[in-house]
Amino acid sequence: MTTGPAGRGEVAVLALLERYLPGYKAGGPLRTVQNMVEQMGPPFRFRILTRDRDLGDARPYPGIVPGAWQPVGRGEAMYLPPRQVGLRGLRRAMRGTAYDVLYLNSLFSAPMSIAPLLLRRLRAVPVTPVVLAPRGELHPGALSVGGWGGWLPRRLAERLPPPKYLKKRLYIALSGAAGLYRGVTWQASSEHEAAEIRRRMGRRAAVVVAPDLVAAPAPCAVLRAPKRAGVVRAMFLSRIDPKKNLAYAIALLGGVRGRVELGIYGPVGDPDYWARCRALFEALPPHVEVRYHGPVQSDRVAALMRSYDVFLLPTLGENFGHVVVEALVQGCPALISDQTPWRGLEAAHAGWDLPLDRPAAFVAALQRVSDMGPDEHARWSAGAAALGRRRSADETALRLNRELFLRTAGSLADARRERGPRPPARPRAQGLLAAPGLSRGGGRG
Repeated sequence: MTTGPAGRGEVAVLALLERYLPGYKAGGPLRTVQNMVEQMGPPFRFRILTRDRDLGDARPYPGIVPGAWQPVGRGEAMYLPPRQVGLRGLRRAMRGTAYDVLYLNSLFSAPMSIAPLLLRRLRAVPVTPVVLAPRGELHPGALSVGGWGGWLPRRLAERLPPPKYLKKRLYIALSGAAGLYRGVTWQASSEHEAAEIRRRMGRRAAVVVAPDLVAAPAPCAVLRAPKRAGVVRAMFLSRIDPKKNLAYAIALLGGVRGRVELGIYGPVGDPDYWARCRALFEALPPHVEVRYHGPVQSDRVAALMRSYDVFLLPTLGENFGHVVVEALVQGCPALISDQTPWRGLEAAHAGWDLPLDRPAAFVAALQRVSDMGPDEHARWSAGAAALGRRRSADETALRLNRELFLRTAGSLADARRERGPRPPARPRAQGLLAAPGLSRGGGRG
């Protein structure tokens, strides 16, 4: 471990991810790392290496100093301009930073995951232990997005795996054979994701379940306008790409009786997919109104969610789903697919988690919300808020994350043996590794 300014032992974590604060368009990974930085506390010290602009933006964040560490919340961040987001720029930034654990927040991000693993394998940067969080990228729904389009005859395309699936499987095989995952501990948000990681990366992969951390909800009571019977106001808040399945959500609306409104919030990640979605909602009957509001600042999300009757997200797969818990906390019942860890919503009177091969069940749930009067909807709203706040107040996730990084930092000796003799280590703090042990093993390759 490193030694802080006052001589105290600390665990220095260098986190790499595509976007960080003050950005807000990138969704879950950004919020997960932000919550870790703010909640984990001593002995952890977080530094975040990221891009200098938000998703889809042509200009950098105002007021930042590119290529220099600067305080952001309880951590520090270095913002890299596009010309420095490559092997040479990352190598320079990583070699100039002291850290005990390298934290990667994607499996398939070329600059922020693949490049650091390659540099580490080539010993161009320190060979420290790695925590890699694939963020649901190994979920079958995430692997399967991206079709053949017009490249192949329809009958043949329907029988073949999608091209992105083949590309990702090829990368997994090659990167494993090249030894990029030696000394890597895989972070899973749930037991289900842990099983997916082992299935794709091999049974010897070192996988630890440490759920995503969520922000503490505001202490004030949830205030909502009374629900009108015969009207349903649904909200979609996510990146617009095939994985989030907005087209499926739009196709449901025409089957609901009464007045239907859908507010769409989020950045367009796939313009072709967005064009398909627009064509779908422009063909809906007159009793359905769909409006696109664009990306939304994080500090506006809570108030927006309190203005809708139901949160609609028939996603193809989420490792956690921060936006789901945000909706629940605000008393907005969630209508989601069964491809997230959020299950048993109907039993908790907090919403519905339904299989995607039953679109009629989604329509029936929307119709039920539409038919609700103010009293019934208030009961479901209270159930959603209670579930969301129970999850937000649960300290188990925080404990498991702390144990994960303490244990990973304790494997520095393994990394030092791998890269050969070196000068004696600096003094360590005592008692930092007293957390319960977590299983470790060799990564694939």
